[in-house]
Amino acid sequence: MNRKRLSRQERKRVYDKLGGRCAYCGCKMHIKAMQVDHMKPLANGGRDVESNMYPACRSCNHRKGASSIESFRAQVERFLMVLERDSVTYKNAVRFGLVIPKPQKIKFYFEKMEG
Repeated sequence: MNRKRLSRQERKRVYDKLGGRCAYCGCKMHIKAMQVDHMKPLANGGRDVESNMYPACRSCNHRKGASSIESFRAQVERFLMVLERDSVTYKNAVRFGLVIPKPQKIKFYFEKMEG
């Protein structure tokens, strides 16, 4: 699948969509660290156009991969369950009160900014 190579101006417009923040977690990032994510993945019929491109941090972009927004949301909402199941360090941190689990419905940064 051939992806469109973005010009410097196009990358800047994608970066500026959310003020230099990741569309998903909202972390602030430098334009050089930004990855361009296709909101609707190309593998799932998404178009390689600017309106389908959002700024993403490396961590969110790699985790989302070719997932839909709703599938990615479900993955994030399961993080606490996965940590509880798989991480002794996490379980101990909870027991000692260092971490307080707060299960919640996830609203991505771009959704908060849209209203």
